[in-house]
Amino acid sequence: MIPNLLIHGDAAAALEALRPALEGRVDLVYIDPPYNTGATIWACGEAVRYEDRRGSGEWLELMVAILERLHPLLAPTGSLFVHLDDNELDYLKIEADRIFGRRCFLNRITVAARSPSSFSTVNRGVFKASEYLLWYARDRDRVRCYPQRVPRRPDRAYGMFLENPEDDHSRWRFTTVAKACPDRAARDRFRVERAAQVCRLASISDTKAGRSTVAAKRRSRADPGRVYRVDRPGLPPRYLLRGQQLIFYDRQVHTIDGRPTASRPLTNIWTDLRWEGLAREGGVTFRKGKKPEALLRRVMQLCTTPGDRVLDCFLGSGTTAAVAHKLGRRWIGVESGEHIALARSRLRAVAAGEDPTGVSAVAGWTGGGSWRELSAADLGALDVINLCRPNAEIPS
Repeated sequence: MIPNLLIHGDAAAALEALRPALEGRVDLVYIDPPYNTGATIWACGEAVRYEDRRGSGEWLELMVAILERLHPLLAPTGSLFVHLDDNELDYLKIEADRIFGRRCFLNRITVAARSPSSFSTVNRGVFKASEYLLWYARDRDRVRCYPQRVPRRPDRAYGMFLENPEDDHSRWRFTTVAKACPDRAARDRFRVERAAQVCRLASISDTKAGRSTVAAKRRSRADPGRVYRVDRPGLPPRYLLRGQQLIFYDRQVHTIDGRPTASRPLTNIWTDLRWEGLAREGGVTFRKGKKPEALLRRVMQLCTTPGDRVLDCFLGSGTTAAVAHKLGRRWIGVESGEHIALARSRLRAVAAGEDPTGVSAVAGWTGGGSWRELSAADLGALDVINLCRPNAEIPS
């Protein structure tokens, strides 16, 4: 089995060397390349830096070379995520459409990455708060995708409460949530905890509902004190009261991070990820370049399961590898800069169970695992057979 790998070397060269071992075997590629902003990015205070400035054509040529090498590595069910701001995003998308095929483009996800403050630089136009993820499938018809839900405030439109759910539906009695839970401050939690009894009424379309539902609707109107049930093959039964459908709140409550939570489907606009305090995550400093572990966790949850392989060839401070390690995914990280040292120290802390930051708590992470490290000098004579040997111990 190909072990977890930390590679210090040129991304394009590393991907070429890895291709014999990895072709069609990577489940997720996440890359966070330099944005070509013209800025200097500092790590470890001012000990390590890189210059994020190239000619636009030179930058795009580099990225095309990377994408062309990543495409064959993806499994038929695999996904690619590219994380950028708006400096080069649209130019890259044109090339990514060409390499992956426009049909394999799944989403442009907008991420709220920062908030304006009194110290924000004033530029022409409005404050730039967003970054973006371009999501491509290797094969749109086969890509794996696991829809996610995110927390939201409990919906107070659900104002009815079923008092006797254990009885037959024909004898159900209803009151209001306000009467069932007189403590106003506790009602939101009450709605979540008693979601199977909290409900509301919704209108039924005569043209879109099935014949049996429309017929039951007429009977329900004529007998407004009784609940009617409509059985549907392969679907949950539908309940009607006073000519309307009874909708129970448990459809909107899901277990998120181990607890029942009012939720909504995840969309392509992500505003709920915290970027404050990011400097402390992983025990490494990487100003303007580090991404929240929660972001990488979400990406991995969208399209991978434990044991899947994740690759990042712009590893930076090691966030992708650290999160993959904590979530039980196999990983390969490539970094050409001196800040490979940040990723190395971060991963040692993760494996030793000494990193309580980021997603450690929600993942239940307490330590374990190992990886092999290769230097730039190893890449020219990379031995695929050796890569397939069991994991070596963590380098000292």
